Amino acid sequence: MNVRMGTVWMLGWAMLVTGPGLVRGQFPAPEASPEHKVLQQDVGVWDAHMKLWIQGPDAEPMASKGVERTRAMGAMWVVSDYEGDFGGEKFFGHGQLGFDPEKKKYTGTWIDTMSPFLISMEGTYDAAKREMTVLATGLDPATRQETKSKMVTRYVDKDTRHFTMFMETPGQGDGWTKSMEVTYRRRAEKP
Repeated sequence: MNVRMGTVWMLGWAMLVTGPGLVRGQFPAPEASPEHKVLQQDVGVWDAHMKLWIQGPDAEPMASKGVERTRAMGAMWVVSDYEGDFGGEKFFGHGQLGFDPEKKKYTGTWIDTMSPFLISMEGTYDAAKREMTVLATGLDPATRQETKSKMVTRYVDKDTRHFTMFMETPGQGDGWTKSMEVTYRRRAEKP
C-alpha cells in the first residue's frame, strides 16, 4: 500500500468509526497514558557502542558503533532508526514502540537489513528498576525457524541507557543466552 492509499484508507476508517458528523477538529484524539509517557525518554539522537556475540557467549564479542535517532510520533508512539555496521557491512534498522492499553503491554515491531522478516515485540516496564523487558518473536533468516529473544533496556540516567539482548536457548541454564549489549549515550542535538 503506498502512502497516498494508506492516507485514504485511514481517513475512510476515521469516518466509519466516528460517523457522518466528522468535522475538522472533532476527531477524538486519545489521551496519552503514563505508560505512553515512559516512551518519550527514548526521544533523541544516541551514540551506540555495541558488543555482539556471534560465535556464542564464550567467544570474543564483535564490537560495533552506530547511531540511533528516535522521534515521537504524537504522544503514543516512538519511531527509531538505527545506522551502523557489522564487520564492515552497513546496517540499518527501523522500529516502532507504543503501549497497547487493552493488552496492558508495550508493543512494537522491528525490521532491519539483515533479515527479510518482521519481528514482533511485546513487553512491560518496571518503574522501580527503570527497566523495560520486551519479548520478541520472528524468523531466523538462516534457518527460517521461529526464534525468540528477550531484550532488556535499563535507563541508567536521562542520557544513558543499557540494552541487553538474550536469545532463547531451551535446556540451557535459565533458557536465555546473552547475544548483544549496547550502551547508548544521548547527543546534545535534536533528532
